[in-house]
Amino acid sequence: MTAFLKIDECRICRRSLPWEWVPAVLLNGKPLAGTGVWRSQLIDRRCPACQAASEREHEKQMNALQCRKELVYLLGGEKPYREFTFERYQVEPGNQLAYERSKNFSPACDNLCFWGPCGVGKTHLAYAVARRCFGESLSVTIVLAGQLSRKVRMKDPEQEQTAVDDLVGADVLVLDDLGTETAYARQILQEILDGRNFRERAGLVITSKYSLDELAAKPVDDAIPSRLAGMCQVVEIKGVDRRLARFSPLANPDRQGFAG
Repeated sequence: MTAFLKIDECRICRRSLPWEWVPAVLLNGKPLAGTGVWRSQLIDRRCPACQAASEREHEKQMNALQCRKELVYLLGGEKPYREFTFERYQVEPGNQLAYERSKNFSPACDNLCFWGPCGVGKTHLAYAVARRCFGESLSVTIVLAGQLSRKVRMKDPEQEQTAVDDLVGADVLVLDDLGTETAYARQILQEILDGRNFRERAGLVITSKYSLDELAAKPVDDAIPSRLAGMCQVVEIKGVDRRLARFSPLANPDRQGFAG
């Protein structure tokens, strides 16, 4: 008779809640004996409001972990996930313009083509753009240009076309290290560029060791550099190879014995 007088306190918000009455189960219009009970409103010593907030926070954390997992996979590993951010990019006079274009990149209307020697941060900026767009819930694809043919070859024609259409349709497409493709890969790349151009789809980010003039001067078809010239903001990144600079005796006096 005194069960309904019980009062519990939420261990989170310290709110006091009385027990609630759960009506009996009816069978043929009659209550079943023993099915009507008083019970606590707390769940794991938490009130319904705090329990709901806890579940929302747990779901938020699980979503964050899943997003992190997907982003690590997209970028190719923990190292690019950890390092290729705008915050970690070392801005210098030779890369200032590329950095600003990357920071202001709009996948709805911009295409970028970065070129310059190895180690100056072309891939870093391209991946930083990709991760920001991924965080905005856009579809992002990153492909090493030299491996482009692996995406589509050895498949049925229908599957091959589907693979090409996926690259054409991505909100953001990063093609890294352009300039060493096979003839087949160049054919696929031309189809992708034409597809995105004909659909007026922006969101393209390309990196290369070569300028467009150098790409056009190669003993291959100049259709690719011609299309890039018409589609992209082309930005040169100048500087030294930062990966080699770490071993420079001037940058690291203690490593003089490693200079050779």
